[in-house]
Amino acid sequence: MTLRWGIIGCGDVAERKGGPALANVAGSELVAVMRRDKVKAAEFARRHGAKRWYHHAEDLLHDEEVNAVYVATPVYLHHDYTIKAARASKHVMCEKPMAMNVQQCRQMIATCRENGVKLMVAYYRRTYPIVQKMKELLHEGAVGEPMLVRINLTGYYNPADPNAPGAWRGDPAISGGGVMFDVGSHRLDVMVYLLGEVEKVSAFSETLHCGYKAEDSAVLSLKLTNGMHGVANFNWNIRSGSDEFEIYGTEGTILARPLDKGHLELHRGKQLEVFELPPPQITHWGLVGNFVQAVNEGEPLICSGEEGMKTNLIMEAAYRSARTGAVETVEAVRV
Repeated sequence: MTLRWGIIGCGDVAERKGGPALANVAGSELVAVMRRDKVKAAEFARRHGAKRWYHHAEDLLHDEEVNAVYVATPVYLHHDYTIKAARASKHVMCEKPMAMNVQQCRQMIATCRENGVKLMVAYYRRTYPIVQKMKELLHEGAVGEPMLVRINLTGYYNPADPNAPGAWRGDPAISGGGVMFDVGSHRLDVMVYLLGEVEKVSAFSETLHCGYKAEDSAVLSLKLTNGMHGVANFNWNIRSGSDEFEIYGTEGTILARPLDKGHLELHRGKQLEVFELPPPQITHWGLVGNFVQAVNEGEPLICSGEEGMKTNLIMEAAYRSARTGAVETVEAVRV
């Protein structure tokens, strides 16, 4: 069957990432879009070849031609629209992070199961060639037994105008959190995908410099269920940006720097191998292709609701640790 998509929330992410993939991947068709601004909804539909546009989500959800929905809204709306789409018997691809909290994640998964529809969370870096190569190297034992993962992601995000596009990311009532929730979640998801779940976390999460309510700095110490240790640092208050993801093993090191540019180094003793594996031009291409295969061929989703929730579980424990000052146990995945 062809996945006939409707998009709820036609902002920047849908414009640059999700929309082009939905409209162009084989077996996928963009049928309808929704945005509260009628003019912008109509313009988006024209640019991406959608048949129809709406300015009420309920109208899109009642569109009988649509059999899958891409929820590309700010985070506080992910839960409600996913639930409504599932109850309308439509498959769902939901933007990341999955929801405002773990309880909402569980409800989303349960409702999709009850209604027999698939739920994917749009952690698209899982499909990146560099991440797939790291997974291959780990599977081959290229660095021996993994012992430590180190994540460092810094940059500067402090919009002067609170009404500027995207400035909602600094308001936790809309975004769910700050730098860790918004961009850090992507790197935590890569960690889970490559190395497994987290058992315990100790964290600091604060607003040190920027003028918004959400955290602009988060530092995590992690213990994975396989015994590995991890450290993760996320900042929106440092103008010298970095994007490093490093796995230390008993026999060598895998270093992605910068991960988003696809530069990968494999260090084994004095030997160095370098791989240049740039990301796809359209970030969601692999996700949508995987979704089509999952519906038509029974392939597993590369990031199901259960997988997407794992990052929310880590972040919820990290925020809890930042409040209590204690080492917090990460809840198990259960629905």
